[in-house]
Amino acid sequence: MLETIPVVIFLLILLRMKKVVTQFSLKNYFTLENAKNIRLIGWLVISIFLIQDLIIEYIFPFFNSISATVYQPEIVKLLEQMSFKLFLGIFLLGIGIAFELGLKQQQENELTI
Repeated sequence: MLETIPVVIFLLILLRMKKVVTQFSLKNYFTLENAKNIRLIGWLVISIFLIQDLIIEYIFPFFNSISATVYQPEIVKLLEQMSFKLFLGIFLLGIGIAFELGLKQQQENELTI
């Protein structure tokens, strides 16, 4: 059951990306909706990492092996996965914040004109 959650999250990411691309095609770049969607995509990527790469791959096997044998996670593999997905998620969070700042700047410029 838990294995299907990342698939659902991925579909939500695709839906949010479609909304952002649609706004871009309409030349609506710095909108609050785009900023929120991009930040949400970043949080969804991070949640996929947490569910798929930590909980399913490392925490469940650890609890299943408590009574049986000693569990030794592959630290290098975990760091590889963390570096990509966390970087991507944090990068998208930063882009979302940049869009919000761009929107504020655009609004300030419109007020001064």
